[in-house]
Amino acid sequence: MKKLLSIPIVIMLGFLSFACDHKSDNQTNHSEKKEIVVGLPPSMHNIMMERVIKPELEKMGYKVKLVNFSSLRDANSALVEGYTDLNAAQHQAYLDVYNKETNNNLVSLVHIPSIPAALYSKKHHSINEIAKGQTIAIPNDPSNTARALLMLQKLNWISLKPGIELGTANLTDLAENKFNLQFKSVLSELIPRMLSEMDYGIMPGGVAWLSKVPASDALVQEQLTPDLELMVVVKKEDLNKQWAKDIKNLYQSDLMKKFINNDPDAKGRFIWPRG
Repeated sequence: MKKLLSIPIVIMLGFLSFACDHKSDNQTNHSEKKEIVVGLPPSMHNIMMERVIKPELEKMGYKVKLVNFSSLRDANSALVEGYTDLNAAQHQAYLDVYNKETNNNLVSLVHIPSIPAALYSKKHHSINEIAKGQTIAIPNDPSNTARALLMLQKLNWISLKPGIELGTANLTDLAENKFNLQFKSVLSELIPRMLSEMDYGIMPGGVAWLSKVPASDALVQEQLTPDLELMVVVKKEDLNKQWAKDIKNLYQSDLMKKFINNDPDAKGRFIWPRG
């Protein structure tokens, strides 16, 4: 009878030992995270993750999974819900609006090399050829519309009303249009095809890259302010975790500088962050 009683006791002790070991493993995995899931909305900036960050993280012992999303908002939703650990395709101005609209608190881990918008033309070789009544194509989405108008203001082609919110500036906010420029507000993706019909066009750098518009064709690039530089975005509670610090260090590394200066697809496209 004593032997029979000892069997379930041994089994129970074995189960408790397994449970304790399993709990210990979970705690270790939680504190020393080794699998990182990255959300990739459509963006040329993904090449930094694919060609530099992911390979280097894997050398450090991490398993990195890349998950594609059809939009930045979907990528943010997945991050909030815990399906991914980070994404790297938005600027602070966009993130502020997202957090406010959804009552979330996603945060910037690090500013990363970004591709500025630029002014292009197939009809003119210089910004000095600006003249009365010329036509300019600009993106019609709010964020890129504002960026285009800020570029034109810096060129002294237009001026915006004082006191407006620069991140949401639109064509109704013009205070002066000294050359009586005619604006064509369209989807960013259409601008490369419209350039031959326009005097000038402003397009995001990623659109120019996808449309195979040479970087050397840009007449002038926008001067990115820190709130328009792209960032790695994470949940606030992950900000100081080791895996996040490792990613931050890689984006700020000399290896990344070498990549954006020398890679055939990146050279001439990216600028180093100031923020």
